[in-house]
Amino acid sequence: MTESEQSSLKVSAPGRAATAPASPEPTQETRREPRKLVAGRIKLATDSGWRQEGRMLDLSIGGLSATMEDPIRPGVLCLLDGEIAHNGKIHTISIIAKAIDSILVRGKGYRIGFQFQKVSDGSVAVIRMLLG
Repeated sequence: MTESEQSSLKVSAPGRAATAPASPEPTQETRREPRKLVAGRIKLATDSGWRQEGRMLDLSIGGLSATMEDPIRPGVLCLLDGEIAHNGKIHTISIIAKAIDSILVRGKGYRIGFQFQKVSDGSVAVIRMLLG
């Protein structure tokens, strides 16, 4: 992030930006792995104790995106706890991820992209099953 981008962020809570700089929509070329549309709940927590809940939109072996009420600064590490319904069962994942971008979605809050940093074997198994 450039110095001018950093100065444009107004922090209103730890790990959270009141105004996130515009980020271009990721394109298919920038994706490392294919993503699958999913519907699930997600809870986010940072080391500083900031918490937020939202809805998971899509998932890949290397990341996910979710809608949340408030943006989060790119680069912030988060604990993501998710619940995804599939074939009549609720599957859970718990992952350490880095916020990549926060894009304002009119009337729906922010679409936040996350890149996985540390994934347990159990969460990898759930993600592979969901992507299967």
